[in-house]
Amino acid sequence: VTSAPIPIETKIIKNAHLRFESEDIGQSFANIQKAVTKYSATISNDASGKDYNSSFRNITIRIPNQHFDTFISEISQGVQHFDTKEISQQDVTEEYVDIASRMKSKKKLEERYLQLLSKANKVSEMLEIEKQLAEIREEIEAKEGQLNYLQNRVALSTITIEMYTSNPSESGATVSYGGKIWNAIKSGFNELSNFVLSLISI
Repeated sequence: VTSAPIPIETKIIKNAHLRFESEDIGQSFANIQKAVTKYSATISNDASGKDYNSSFRNITIRIPNQHFDTFISEISQGVQHFDTKEISQQDVTEEYVDIASRMKSKKKLEERYLQLLSKANKVSEMLEIEKQLAEIREEIEAKEGQLNYLQNRVALSTITIEMYTSNPSESGATVSYGGKIWNAIKSGFNELSNFVLSLISI
């Protein structure tokens, strides 16, 4: 009686990109921080900036795969409109199984070379076998690195959030548009006055 094949665990990489306008970026970030703590996530990148009429805050979050959907649903509450809401899922099961199978074959080959090394009598044979072993072990380490990378991407989903506001009080813009024009006029008048005075002195 043949045994039933062992089911393969599906490997899914989840990613999300959210962009929206916020009336209060500080409060929006505080809400996200609460959800990050609640769902055992981490903020891997946090960047913010301001200009004359807006400010922004971009953050990247790594979150356990099982909390991905719930986290997005929770932080979406109160957001009136998303400029961007992209959610993607990439099935890497086949790639994972293929790499794991190749690594297993390399390890079996490593065992054979170790057996040959234990039976080798000539120094030249030993050196050649050790050379082959070094190459095989390098390939095994590369495969292990690929598997660890895929497993990390599967276990921890990535969510990128872009928040921005057009509220001057949020952006730090304290000079009104009319004030900027008046400053420009005063600057131009001062330059013209200096020019006239220099002509008179000449």
